[in-house]
Amino acid sequence: MANRVRRRLRPDEPTDINFEIDDRHMPDGFLRADVCVKDRRHLVFATDQQVTLLSRAKTWYVDATFRVVDRPFTQLFSIHSYVKSGLSCKQVPLAFVLMSGKSTKDYSKV
Repeated sequence: MANRVRRRLRPDEPTDINFEIDDRHMPDGFLRADVCVKDRRHLVFATDQQVTLLSRAKTWYVDATFRVVDRPFTQLFSIHSYVKSGLSCKQVPLAFVLMSGKSTKDYSKV
């Protein structure tokens, strides 16, 4: 019920890749890049703090999840690293990419 109420406040779901991004619904600077490769589009998201943590990381880990996104996108590609806080160290996702393709050129461009 709460989601139905909130849905009215959100922009419409995109039906094709040529949609305009309404950035009023995300933190400033969260959208890092809008990458186009031929007829495909990839959106890169990360906060300033997440980018800083990635820049300091010695190793990045990546994951591609295909079942959590709807058309026009085909996958959620994420970049993870270990982050230490106090005595604990955990692997956390630090950058997210909504991708509409999965070719080598797409990954290289992103």
